[in-house]
Amino acid sequence: MSSLQENFVISPWLLLIPLAIIMLVFLKMPALPALTVGVVLGFVVEITVQGGEISEAVKVLQSGFSIESGNEIVDQLLNQGGLEAMLYTVSLAMVAMIFGGLMESTGMLHVIVQQILKIARTARSLCATTVVSSFFTNVITAEQYISIIIPGRMYSQAYKDKNLHPKNLSRALEDGGTITSPMVPWSTDAIFVLNTLGVSAWAYAPYAVLNYSVPIISIIFSLVGFSVVYQNRNESREPSGSEKMKENQQEEGDIKEKLSKY
Repeated sequence: MSSLQENFVISPWLLLIPLAIIMLVFLKMPALPALTVGVVLGFVVEITVQGGEISEAVKVLQSGFSIESGNEIVDQLLNQGGLEAMLYTVSLAMVAMIFGGLMESTGMLHVIVQQILKIARTARSLCATTVVSSFFTNVITAEQYISIIIPGRMYSQAYKDKNLHPKNLSRALEDGGTITSPMVPWSTDAIFVLNTLGVSAWAYAPYAVLNYSVPIISIIFSLVGFSVVYQNRNESREPSGSEKMKENQQEEGDIKEKLSKY
């Protein structure tokens, strides 16, 4: 506390900045304008209250804050941030989207999806297949963002064709991609935990009940049809075999009638 007070102006009035962001969120302002307001307010306070220069404030935005206070804990707490600190995460997301776009434009994605859809013929099996695909994408690519973006691009049209609400796809991607990433020892999430806490995925896996139970529960729920939501509210289930047969017979009858008239 002494080190912080020696290097910064600390006042309860500065809490107005995070309070302003909270109010913007409460007023349901879109994310980008709200974040922009927070950045601008922080920029202004750095110059007017903390006594920094404009050039220094711009440098902080780019490369993060840096200080040598003589206190190791304070330096470790404050020497971080900036746009450069987020470039690794942003670049991974960009690479994933580019990779997905290349696979889609070259037709590879279509071929893969068609082979998978031969197995996942129903809406229920499609949701379960999405969870499994996201997990194995995590295993292969070792990156959470790719395990969400690639399967998301793969199955988006299939979900539309089966009249499934987009939130089914979102939930399946989260259950299979996001939450399983720390369980893959060579993934970026597991490596982050290892570097931060010194605990490997093999060590904490038995205790990460949420991470391995959610995808299993999601697959079971999908196969039994629980929480599977359709886009059209009037359609709450898949047609049965007899109903499909009647539809096919009706279509055949219509075709024969048109042919006879012709």
